[in-house]
Amino acid sequence: MSYFNPEPKTRREDFFNMEGELEGLSRGLRFGKLVVVSGLRRYGKTSLILTCLNEEKYDYLYIDCRLLPSGMITLSSILKLFRDELERRVWAKRILRRVGEIALGDVKVKFRSEETLLSILHELEGKVVVLDEAQELRRSKYRFDSILAYAYDHLDIKFIVSGSQIGLLYRFLRVNDPEAPLYGRPYIEVRLGRLSESDSRRFLLEGFKQCGVEVSEGEIEEALRWFDGVIGWLTYFGYSRAVGGEKLPSIVGKASKLALSELEHALKIYGVAEKRYREVLKAVALTNPAKWIQIKRWVEARLGRIPNNTLTTIIRNLVDSGFVEKTLDGYVISDPILRNGIIRFW
Repeated sequence: MSYFNPEPKTRREDFFNMEGELEGLSRGLRFGKLVVVSGLRRYGKTSLILTCLNEEKYDYLYIDCRLLPSGMITLSSILKLFRDELERRVWAKRILRRVGEIALGDVKVKFRSEETLLSILHELEGKVVVLDEAQELRRSKYRFDSILAYAYDHLDIKFIVSGSQIGLLYRFLRVNDPEAPLYGRPYIEVRLGRLSESDSRRFLLEGFKQCGVEVSEGEIEEALRWFDGVIGWLTYFGYSRAVGGEKLPSIVGKASKLALSELEHALKIYGVAEKRYREVLKAVALTNPAKWIQIKRWVEARLGRIPNNTLTTIIRNLVDSGFVEKTLDGYVISDPILRNGIIRFW
C-alpha cells in the first residue's frame, strides 16, 4: 500500500501530485535559511517535509511542537523536545556528548538554560531543524523567534517552520512586525491547499488500484463530496475502506468524531470563554456561510449579550486557528468533516 498508508509519507513514489510544492521546498532549502510550510490540517505538510528531506538526504531534527504540554510553555519543555529528538538520531549522539552534563551510564543531557539551546544549535550547523506546528511556541514567555533570528544571522542552519493554524503561525513569527526579531529576514513560503476534484478522483482510483480493491463510481463520487479535496481525509477513507472494509457512512462518522475531538482539545485554552467559541462554531456550521450579524444573533439567543469587540476577537481567533474561513459570502467551517461533526454531535 502506498497512497493510502496512514503514516506520513517519506518517499516521492508514495507522495501524490505535489511536485510543485516539493520543488518549492527543495529550492527554499538550497537557496535560503528559512522556509515556512503552511496549510490547514490534513493537507499533507508533514509528508511534504519528510519526503523532501529524505529524498535529498538532509540530516535533520524534527521537533513536533504538538507534544508540548498544555498551558504556558517553559523553556525546559522546549529543550526536552530537542533532547528527545537528539536521542533518536544516530548522527546526533556526538552532540549529546559535547553539550551539557551527561549522567554516568546513560546519555541524558540535562537541559537547563538558553545557553544549552544555543550550544546545541551551534553543533547543528549544516543541518536542518523542522519546527512542526510551530504556532504552539507562542504559548511561551520565552521568545523563541529571537533564537531563530540569532541562528538565521550567525549560524549555518536551515529552518523549516510549519503550521496548520496559519494565522497563529504568523502571529508567532511576526515577520511583518518592525519590532520583531525576524523582521526583514527573507523567507520562502510553501502553502498547501486542497486537491482539485479531478486530482482527488485520480488519487482514490489509483489508491484503490494499488490495494486491489474495487469501489463503485457512486461511492467514489460520494466520497469526493464529503472529503472536498482534503488529502488527509481522502487517505483516511481509502485506508478504512481498503484495509478495514468499512463503508462510507461509518468512515464519515468516525472521521467527524476525530475532527471534533481535536477541536475540543484546542478550545480548552479559552477556559470559561469556551462556551462562546462553541456557539460561534455552531452558528457558522449550521448557516455556512454565516454573516457576522447572524453569528451575533445566534450567540446572544443562547448565552445572552456579547460585546461586538469580543465576538470579533473570537471569530478572528477561530480563523487564525484554521477552524473557520472568511469568504466573500461570510464565514464557513474550513473542514467539511469537522462541520459534520459539529452539526451531528454537538
